[in-house]
Amino acid sequence: MVVKSIVEFILGLFFLIGILATYHVSEYMVAEVIWPKKFRRFHIDFVQVYTTLYFLVVFLAFLVIRLNIPDILEYDNLQLLILFFFLFYSKEKRVYWRLTALVLFALFGELALFGEKYWQWALIFYSSSLFMVVIAYLVRKKSYFLMWLSSVSVGVFFWSLELLAASVSFSKFIYGLTLYIALSSFLFVIIVFESHYRNQVIENKRFAMFDEMTATKNYRSFVKEFGQSLQLADEQQKPIAFIMLDIDHFKLINDTYGHLSGNQVLKFVAVDLINNAYDFDSQADVYRLGGEEFGIFLPNTNLAEAQKFTQKCRYSLSQLAVPIDNGILHLTASFGCDISRTGDDFNTFYQRVDQYLYQAKNNGGNKVNNF
Repeated sequence: MVVKSIVEFILGLFFLIGILATYHVSEYMVAEVIWPKKFRRFHIDFVQVYTTLYFLVVFLAFLVIRLNIPDILEYDNLQLLILFFFLFYSKEKRVYWRLTALVLFALFGELALFGEKYWQWALIFYSSSLFMVVIAYLVRKKSYFLMWLSSVSVGVFFWSLELLAASVSFSKFIYGLTLYIALSSFLFVIIVFESHYRNQVIENKRFAMFDEMTATKNYRSFVKEFGQSLQLADEQQKPIAFIMLDIDHFKLINDTYGHLSGNQVLKFVAVDLINNAYDFDSQADVYRLGGEEFGIFLPNTNLAEAQKFTQKCRYSLSQLAVPIDNGILHLTASFGCDISRTGDDFNTFYQRVDQYLYQAKNNGGNKVNNF
């Protein structure tokens, strides 16, 4: 019995770790290769769709194996854990409603296909599955410990029903429940470490992409994404607009009111630009190009639209009231804007708009120049 327990634990662990590892690798391929950035303008969370399909296929595969080869492993444990980890990795609230409908459909489908042979097991298993959906929903934003506890409670619920229905002996109940708790506990330890690692990677990636002070993207991100957008614009024969701006007399602000006040100005300007860019196109990003210079590029935008957007930004910034220690600061900014032309590369497009910007500054500031 001890050897059987160890073998089942090891095999079950390898099954589940393999399933989760395959999910993470394939999810990365879907997110970064199969569903590249240029398709993300469609309002479809393709990764969530893939997550649902992946775990559904695995869950059904284990169901088929269990029905045809019932005596190799405790597939009930593996299926319940697969279901729980699917809910763990799914982010959308509506997934719970979809899964509830799917569980009910599977229950009635199994009863229709197999009749009396599996009706008792089906009622117990799918009742446990519905209980899991409910309890996972309740703890979805709680601590890892509560999530583990909810997972264990589902195992206790399932095996207790099996015992009460006289489907298993007491020794089988202890064996199955112990195996479930061991697998659930071991996997949760792995997932906690994996989640912390992923969060650290995301945090490091964010630091590499964003300007910490203003929460805009940094120059490294700008160079990379500007090049990608130019290439896409050339492929689709649709221009992109590029806007550069420079806060007027920013050095005087620093010299007169101090660098902390200058930082406050940068933060307020960044927030205002981000809001305007989002209103124009929810996919548009704002970049801090250095010092008091910012940049925005807008895909699929003609010159008239770019000019209108830039004038809106210029006016909006002129209405800002930035609170500082000594009172309120008002500011203006100068802008250069243009759309891409045939044959433009990064340098030619950037230098042209940069030249327009400095023409606007040399003409007194608080202007938009695009010629």
